[in-house]
Amino acid sequence: MKTWKKIALILAPLAGVVAAPLVLRDNESEGADEAELRLDVITPHTETLRREFGEAFAEYWEKKTGQSVYVNYLVPGGTSECVRVISNGFEAAEERGEPGCGIDVFFGGGAFDFARQAKLGRFQKLRIFENHPELFGAGGIPATLGGETFYDPEHEWIGCVLSSFGICYNTDLLEDRGLSPPVSWDDLGDPGYVRGIALADTTKSSSVTKSFEMLVQQKIQQELAGADAEEDRAVVIARGWETSLNLIQRIGANARYFTDSSAKIPRDVAQGNAVAGMCIDFYGRTTSETLKKADGSSRLQYIMPPGGSSISVDPVAVLAGAPHADLAQAFVEFILSEEGQMLWTAAPGSTPGPRYRALRRLPIRPDLYQGETLAAMIDGAAMPFEQAKKFSYDRKLTGHLFSPLKVIIRVMCIDSHDEMKEAWDALIEAGFPEEAQARFFDVSAVSYDKAGRQIKSTLKKSKVDSVKLMNELGSFFRANYREARRLAEEGR
Repeated sequence: MKTWKKIALILAPLAGVVAAPLVLRDNESEGADEAELRLDVITPHTETLRREFGEAFAEYWEKKTGQSVYVNYLVPGGTSECVRVISNGFEAAEERGEPGCGIDVFFGGGAFDFARQAKLGRFQKLRIFENHPELFGAGGIPATLGGETFYDPEHEWIGCVLSSFGICYNTDLLEDRGLSPPVSWDDLGDPGYVRGIALADTTKSSSVTKSFEMLVQQKIQQELAGADAEEDRAVVIARGWETSLNLIQRIGANARYFTDSSAKIPRDVAQGNAVAGMCIDFYGRTTSETLKKADGSSRLQYIMPPGGSSISVDPVAVLAGAPHADLAQAFVEFILSEEGQMLWTAAPGSTPGPRYRALRRLPIRPDLYQGETLAAMIDGAAMPFEQAKKFSYDRKLTGHLFSPLKVIIRVMCIDSHDEMKEAWDALIEAGFPEEAQARFFDVSAVSYDKAGRQIKSTLKKSKVDSVKLMNELGSFFRANYREARRLAEEGR
């Protein structure tokens, strides 16, 4: 019996890897059987984006080589789910003594996840750095900007499009509530937004975690900028961390729900299911685009809080042991070509540009932000390389806390959301009495020091240790919120 259990444990992940290309295959599979070549690409990107790049690359490749190719997208969910599939694939391949996970390209997500996969040796060097050196160096794609990494120092992944984080909001619902359009992260913590904020589960969406990290960065940097020269820097950073967590509590208390998909947030805000939400710039812009009226107005708007977000990248990488490595390398080069870059940003029907719908994203190549290519960009006026100068991401402040932040927000706002909402309602009703507020906003169990030490180290241990930690922290916050409610109801 024990032998069979061991066999089952080995066969289960193997079966998952073998089945992945079939189970996760994109619904748009027309032409898959007729094509001479197939490229397997795992991605969290939307169907609209997948279709544009899949068809454009197929046309480009056939024109260049005479061969037909089908881009088979594997879509398990968000970035975290993509990473999980890749990890399971490599672990199963190691059991078999094979070099790769059976997938060619990892396309889209955040630099944090790509950097981690690179450290695990799961990518191969990209040829674009040798084949197209003109894209780098003076006036080209920078290695870093505003504290963000734009491509891997070892050339194993590269950003292919820019991203920032901000707020999408429904103008009609704001008017109904008598609220002004939000201009900062702080606005989302206003009690006027109660039951009106759309958020995503940070343990399932790296992009939403990144937006919260931007909020934390801004608060810490504001504290540092306003601190006395004699004050200890560590004390100031810890205070900024606490201030940011308290704001996240306010926003979480205003949340109507926490979805598994960050792409759902702007759709729900647009449909009137929420007043506002935190999202990636392109999710906000593309949803706004679909709702545009003849006069150019839209009930969904997007804003990047001034000084509230860095400009980061969505990368692409060729996986180690890729079955179609040469084709995968060509796919990366196509994405970084002028033709591929203009798919992100031009109006439908433009040449070069998307065929079906505007993707409303910003290219990573600085040389395109001038002349005819700039004029062809729908959002070229955003001038992201100029905006990047207004916010400098300091990795030393929060970079090491990315994983702990995911879990902290989960236990502080999601797992204890029912108790949190009840306490928040009581606080609003009572006018925020001092003692009740102090209990509600107690984040001592997840202080800056504890997050960077005990919490971080525990999360690196076994899943059992991680679950035990989350249960303990969840109990801490639930108890606090219950007590805060009691105190508020007593007017204390």
